[in-house]
Amino acid sequence: MGVKEQTKTNLKEAFWSIYKEKPINKISIKEITDTAGYNRGTFYNYYNDVYDILNEIKQGLVPSEELLSSILQSFQDNDLHNLKAEREQARYELEKSQDRDMNEKIMVLLGPNGDPDFLYEYKKMAREKILNQVKDLDEKNQIKLEYIIEFLISGMIHTWLLWSENNEDMPEDELDKMFNEIAEIGFEKVLVDIFNGDKEN
Repeated sequence: MGVKEQTKTNLKEAFWSIYKEKPINKISIKEITDTAGYNRGTFYNYYNDVYDILNEIKQGLVPSEELLSSILQSFQDNDLHNLKAEREQARYELEKSQDRDMNEKIMVLLGPNGDPDFLYEYKKMAREKILNQVKDLDEKNQIKLEYIIEFLISGMIHTWLLWSENNEDMPEDELDKMFNEIAEIGFEKVLVDIFNGDKEN
């Protein structure tokens, strides 16, 4: 990582450590730079204001276009085996990213002291990234795809929220496994297994 990239990362981390504890309208640039160990001029080399740095963090929470493209290609190729591998790659990408605490960021932004516009903005950015890559679809299927994207993103985000509100009452890998099962076999089959599990054992 170069000096400029490291400086931006340090500023974002300093901002985030403060943002977790207080609303954005109470955060000053001096507080950020003091925490990061820079002067105010350094901040203005990269950002216009505190909202600018928050916006960059929010954009970084959306999956990359490369990853979305590879997942979409698996659907287009009707390659469900590769699709599973792509989901695993998505998990790996999140883990190796400098934003390893993406889930925490999403939870904070959606929480009572977070950004009331974040959920709308996140879904809009994700939809646009996906729809920009499937412009060859006819209008009817583009419309269907947009609703499916909304369904999937909203479901996952609100499940994470419930998990957080319930004090993470199940291991995160089990939550991931449940998402994968629903994606692979559908929620109806998962529900059948839940309600009939004891009968089979």
